[in-house]
Amino acid sequence: MTPARSPFRRALPALSVGLASALMLTGCAGGFESSADSSATAGTGGKIVAALPTDPTSMDPVKTGSLVVLSVFFNTFDQLTKITADGSLEPKLATKWTPNADLTTWDFTLREGVAFTNGEPLTADDVVFSFTRILEDPTSENFGYLSSLASVEKVDDLTVRFTMKAPFSAFPRNTSLISIVPDQAYAAMGPEAFAAAPVGSGPFKFEKIQRGVAYDLVRNETYWGEPAKLDALSLVPVASDESRVNGVLSGSLDVAQISPAQVEPVKGSGAANVQSELSNGVVFLGVNSTAGVLADAKIRRAIGLAIDKKAIVDTVLSGLGEPATQMLAPAVEGFVSGLSDGGYKPDEAKKLLAEAGYNGESIDFEYALDGRIPLSGEVAQAIQGYLTTAGIKVNLVGADQASHTLKVRNRTMKGIYLNTWAPSTVDGDLPLTDFYEKAGNNNYAQDPKTAELAVKQRGVEGGDRLSVFKELLGLSNGQGYYIPLYVPANNFAVDTKLDWTQRADGLYDFATTGLKK
Repeated sequence: MTPARSPFRRALPALSVGLASALMLTGCAGGFESSADSSATAGTGGKIVAALPTDPTSMDPVKTGSLVVLSVFFNTFDQLTKITADGSLEPKLATKWTPNADLTTWDFTLREGVAFTNGEPLTADDVVFSFTRILEDPTSENFGYLSSLASVEKVDDLTVRFTMKAPFSAFPRNTSLISIVPDQAYAAMGPEAFAAAPVGSGPFKFEKIQRGVAYDLVRNETYWGEPAKLDALSLVPVASDESRVNGVLSGSLDVAQISPAQVEPVKGSGAANVQSELSNGVVFLGVNSTAGVLADAKIRRAIGLAIDKKAIVDTVLSGLGEPATQMLAPAVEGFVSGLSDGGYKPDEAKKLLAEAGYNGESIDFEYALDGRIPLSGEVAQAIQGYLTTAGIKVNLVGADQASHTLKVRNRTMKGIYLNTWAPSTVDGDLPLTDFYEKAGNNNYAQDPKTAELAVKQRGVEGGDRLSVFKELLGLSNGQGYYIPLYVPANNFAVDTKLDWTQRADGLYDFATTGLKK
């Protein structure tokens, strides 16, 4: 079952800036005009330009599966299933999927009448080929999504059977990240040639690829589903936050992600809108629960009770987020409504510290100075302030993102540390694996009970699965293995004429995007 999302949709008018001060990006817009194209009729037509935060490494769906490239592939290829804007799962290339009794095999029924843009029909052979090529290539960025998959086989032209290594209830969500390629064309062209001229079956098709400059797409007139409303779109890599927001305000970009710090300054003007939606991620404090005083659960729980999460969201993040009660965001399958994290109770925190015999021992607090968590320095300083007020001595240790990530992966943090997790499947299985199973990057506690529950949720569905999540996440909160802090919003600057629905994961899907009537 999919939990109801927290109501958070916002539309904030943006501050107009002079064109002279805006960074013009027309030169890398692929030659497309903005959404103000006068030839467009009500709700249809038009050509837009959207910013990607980085340049994709490749246009080969077998080799690459990074988040940035999914913003291209969701528009140009089909996947078996689709994660919707609110995080729920629905059919796409597959019309239905059925497991056996113990969730060790899944049969997917394919949609009839689907064709690739080269005219070839899409059949079970293409699905088997696409998944098999990834299974045979451990260097593929998609290989991890299929770690539970033992084999894939064709039952008939419209049926594919997936056999798992063990029960896996979340497998249909993992298929939403695997793009289907035409087996004959891919084999004949080879990976490099295919990446230069990709053939998909999505609502748009590739017109021109300029690596590092623009990925130009046009409407696929033979698409099996509802035709795209837009005539064309160009996806342009723009790494700078400032360049992205200025691009939207100047009219050279129609939609682009911006940082929380840019939202407030752009309020109050009609030049662009700001759309903010709760993301699928949680910013949290990881805890080395084997280190010194942190081995005591009372001290770990005291840390959580001492932090006013709402105040951090309201002040540091300017309200662009929501306090977290658990290690999963509301949009993620497995989120438990009504689960308590203990709240903000500084007096109770001091009481627990006294009971634990805490004598002011210093605790290292490590965080990245830049990178994955916007305003990470300000967040870290706010947390240090709350912990100091509660009587907890904290030693702030900042590092660059690469060094911080390396310490997370090697599990070498000395105390507490700032981190974030946003599952690309919008399902709790991926983060639970990392938080609670033996090999997890963040799992210092190595609690056999949480490991058991993390595995157990894969063998059950629906309400039974949610019950396992509730037990696991409640146990984690009670032991203070992690301190969930907040669910940040993804913030986008959007042309006022564009009718675009934002996804919880912050990725692009322009299949139903059009111009406002």
